[in-house]
Amino acid sequence: MNIFSVLHCEFRKIIRANVFGLVFFVFAFGPIMMGVGITSSSSTGDINWQMYLTELLSGLAALGLIGYTFISAWVFGREFSDKTIKDLLAKPVSRSQIVMSKLLVILAWDLLLALFMFVVALAAGGVLGVTGWSAALIGDVFFRFIITSLLFIVVTTPGTFLANISKGYLAPLGLILVIVIFSNVLASMGFAPYFPWTIPSVFQSTGFLDLSSIVILASTGLAGIVGTFAWWRFAEQ
Repeated sequence: MNIFSVLHCEFRKIIRANVFGLVFFVFAFGPIMMGVGITSSSSTGDINWQMYLTELLSGLAALGLIGYTFISAWVFGREFSDKTIKDLLAKPVSRSQIVMSKLLVILAWDLLLALFMFVVALAAGGVLGVTGWSAALIGDVFFRFIITSLLFIVVTTPGTFLANISKGYLAPLGLILVIVIFSNVLASMGFAPYFPWTIPSVFQSTGFLDLSSIVILASTGLAGIVGTFAWWRFAEQ
């Protein structure tokens, strides 16, 4: 049994799960409610796409962090909560291949969620009558949003590791809620470029990152991935 077979099984498990559709349903409300709030708060009643997307996506990217953390925690944590971990380990495949297939499934699901939220944001803007449409503008904003989403996905790997050592998905969700609170405090104090979970927002607003921020971000993501592989390799499941 090779990794492609394991990957195929993981994709089938995810798509058939009720949680898969529920995640998209729940996170459709984020861009819609944010869009309504942005347009209704405009004093002139007229808001263009540049203003709309800049304000909306800064909040939407952070909202995605909660979604990406839930996805990574659920993909690993459900094996323990549903008592399927023993069946998974009984398959004729290495544990590293199991971890790799799950990480790839998580990445695909996260990117699909990011794309979905962006499309919903555009649809909400169109319905709300946002003016000044420009294909070049939308393309530039979309590119920055996807890169920001990827950066947020990178910092969800510690949550993935926590889901494994806690053998569930509640602990990572509790952690990310605490992190969101700390992120707001640290950002207001000027530490956003140095805290892993606020660094993606820095890129969202500026379009670039300092070397120190890149190193911190990469180290955090790598620590989560290495920790997850090591836990599956050495820990007793």
